[in-house]
Amino acid sequence: MHGGAQFMKEKKNLLISLSKLSKMYRAEVKTEMSDSDFSPNELDLITFLSNNEMDTSKEIADSLGLSKSLIARSVDSLVAKGFLETRVDETDRRYIHLVLTDQAKPIAERLRNRRKQFIASMTEGISQEQFAQFEWALEKMIANVERKKEE
Repeated sequence: MHGGAQFMKEKKNLLISLSKLSKMYRAEVKTEMSDSDFSPNELDLITFLSNNEMDTSKEIADSLGLSKSLIARSVDSLVAKGFLETRVDETDRRYIHLVLTDQAKPIAERLRNRRKQFIASMTEGISQEQFAQFEWALEKMIANVERKKEE
């Protein structure tokens, strides 16, 4: 196989590998939370809110690549269960901030611990420098695709 064709094969394997890692992580979360009645999207929302400063439905939908309607359903469900509160922005009432309640904190901690364990397992034998280069390359790929979408 000549160089270009080999490179294309590696790219295909990259997408398969990223998908596989995502599925493996979701399986870990499902196992960890098997004693609860949260949907995968609700767990994603709790994880996101506990690990990021972004806290509006639009920011979350954009970051996770999910529809605003799917986020809205998860928000409504988590509010009804008492794990999430909504707060109107004090300076711009068009924005509604999502805030985890104290009841959600132990769930968020379980998810955070499982995520740390998964990442530790996933990155075993990889130096910090190698991982930083990999993260840089992924961010560059995302930026490339987003730039192409805008053209």
